[in-house]
Amino acid sequence: MTRFSAFALALAFLLTQGLSAPPATAAATASATAATADRAAPLRPGQGGPHPAQRLSGPDLLRLDIGRFSPRVLTAGEADRTRVQVTGTVTNTGDREISEVVARLQVGQAVPSTAAFQRAVTEPPPADAGTTAWVTLADTLAPGESAPVRFDIPAADLPLGAPGVYPLLVNVNGTPEYGGPARLASMNLLLPVIDPPSEAAPARTTLLWPLTASRPRVVSQPHDGSIVLADDDLATALAPGGRLDALVESALAKQENPALFGSMCFAIDPELLGTVEAMAGGYRIRTTDGDVEGQGAQDARNWLDKLRSLVASHCVVQLPYADADLETLAEVDSETDLMRMAVSGGASILRRTGVQPRPGVVWPAGAPDEDAMSAATEGGARTFLVPPTASAGADTIGRVSTAGQARTLTYDPLVSTALTGRKARGNRLTAVNDTEVATQNGIAALALRGGLGEQPGGPVVIAPPRRIDATTGELTAFLDAYAQLHGANMLTPTPLDEVLSAPPQQAVPGREPGDGSASAALDAELLDSLSRTESTTADLSRAMRVDPTRQVPPAELLQPLHNAVIRATSAAWATRPASATAAARNAEEQLTDLTGHVTVATLAQPVLRGSESAPLPVSVTNDLPVQIRVRLQLENIAGLRPAHIPVQTLSADSTFSPQVPAETLRSGRFKITVSLSTPGGTALGEPAELELSSTELSTVTLVITIVAGVALVLLSGRRIVRRIRHRDEGEPSP
Repeated sequence: MTRFSAFALALAFLLTQGLSAPPATAAATASATAATADRAAPLRPGQGGPHPAQRLSGPDLLRLDIGRFSPRVLTAGEADRTRVQVTGTVTNTGDREISEVVARLQVGQAVPSTAAFQRAVTEPPPADAGTTAWVTLADTLAPGESAPVRFDIPAADLPLGAPGVYPLLVNVNGTPEYGGPARLASMNLLLPVIDPPSEAAPARTTLLWPLTASRPRVVSQPHDGSIVLADDDLATALAPGGRLDALVESALAKQENPALFGSMCFAIDPELLGTVEAMAGGYRIRTTDGDVEGQGAQDARNWLDKLRSLVASHCVVQLPYADADLETLAEVDSETDLMRMAVSGGASILRRTGVQPRPGVVWPAGAPDEDAMSAATEGGARTFLVPPTASAGADTIGRVSTAGQARTLTYDPLVSTALTGRKARGNRLTAVNDTEVATQNGIAALALRGGLGEQPGGPVVIAPPRRIDATTGELTAFLDAYAQLHGANMLTPTPLDEVLSAPPQQAVPGREPGDGSASAALDAELLDSLSRTESTTADLSRAMRVDPTRQVPPAELLQPLHNAVIRATSAAWATRPASATAAARNAEEQLTDLTGHVTVATLAQPVLRGSESAPLPVSVTNDLPVQIRVRLQLENIAGLRPAHIPVQTLSADSTFSPQVPAETLRSGRFKITVSLSTPGGTALGEPAELELSSTELSTVTLVITIVAGVALVLLSGRRIVRRIRHRDEGEPSP
């Protein structure tokens, strides 16, 4: 082998080894180096630190849970006697041991604008303006083990001296087994710093307080039994410490603050009230093993009592029934005005709480398009509380505008988005959706509107997420911060009635239908299913009448079917199409259950017909509390000729044996199918089979037999006569 060949082979080998080396090795080395530098020395405020966007390239290994954070609002003049306190736990959620678990607080530069604040809620900005020293949480954490997190430091040690909204980062580092030091968990939140009195004028504020279920749970509402729910999660939400209980309890605690409480207006879902009232009387839960008794009846009664105490003589507005998406609902074909049912729940709320909601004021899920708003206006809605359009500026917030025959009041999306809490797209280690973080960010948004940032053109209408999920403590902290900002003359609590009394500022063009911005766009198949359910319900309505003995209006019997259809259009299904499908299926099943209360029955054993005109033994039962007109139908009737069967009217809770005359065309055994329907063709109950055994000849058969007999006699007589003649003539008989 020549020297050149040997050199070429060696070079090829080295190149091969270099190309086949794992590409992650260099990155891992760099990450480990950076992480080691990140925690190499205890840094002080103002010194450099790790970039908040740094994240572990492997699986989640630690979970950080913050239990308490204070202060929620820092007053700059009190920084020297205020301590920043953070407590929580860090848990090893991985499959390997983690050593040298340390943490520190980091503070970023004040958020410079409203747009920057909106970005900071979902994309935490760098927190490198100042840091605390590293604190050791645990020398080692085995899988499943936890360690406490606790910071208690003077606020003056952090760069928080000037008014503004500051990003605050809780940064947890550690060294996983088989890995290098890295950030393994973090939490970003926003801390407002105020310095009253503010140079800006105080912002007028109105607070909507939503009371609706996280999703509709009714799967069956039989007219003769207890309501059936999909699960018992609603009972958990109503029980002490539950989500709905927290909303009521935290608001009750503020009744002694007339200014703050007077600016609150409770937005109530009539479907929630109806469901809770039904639960209070006893309910059942659907399971794979059948329906079982629900356990939350007492909690439902207690919650209703507390709600009545909360809203007594106070401002109440309506959410659409089951928080229906009005655009989707407008697409359902129905002879009944479903939109009116959805937006005219004031009577239901009045009956269950004793408070009349503000007439015609509705808070829908998003801004309805022109068609939906027109249908809702015809149904009784007059004022819609809506978010601003994407292109609208801050001057449109809090403004009353005209939209066709209706009015709109634009609420502030800044506070709503902050309170919603969303996963950060850029750093999966940041628990931006934790309730503590969402509540704190909502407080920061309030402070921003109160003078720390751009102020809107009109009153700040605060609209928390309609399904806000926060503890009593977090909601109380939010309301306490609201009161603190009011005390600092940054916010002026204002009743909703006063905001709505303002004259409209401008006409807002309606949004065109089908622009893709509907919050819950059901597909065509689901809309067809709901439309079919409504069509069948309309046919049942035409077939039903009030029974004098029961005095139950058919509309009352059919209302649960309309409710089920409206539930299937709930905005709660916006991101869960499979749940929307299940809700539409529930509507169909409830319809099937109702029609199953009208049945036809026959004898189980074969029926011997001794006469061709004997009536068929059939009985029809109506278990409904209304009269219903039915048509009896016979199928597979070969060998039988039924007479015309008129439409029958069945009384409520009755059994009837109609005369069904039919002529037998042949003898033998045969089966026929007997079924019921409305005059319009809606099937009722299940068809029944009747087996007949006939020994009787029909008229046609009898005539044929007689004619054949006569012909046989005549032919036989003719043959006999011919034989006699031939014998007399001496001829052989043929």
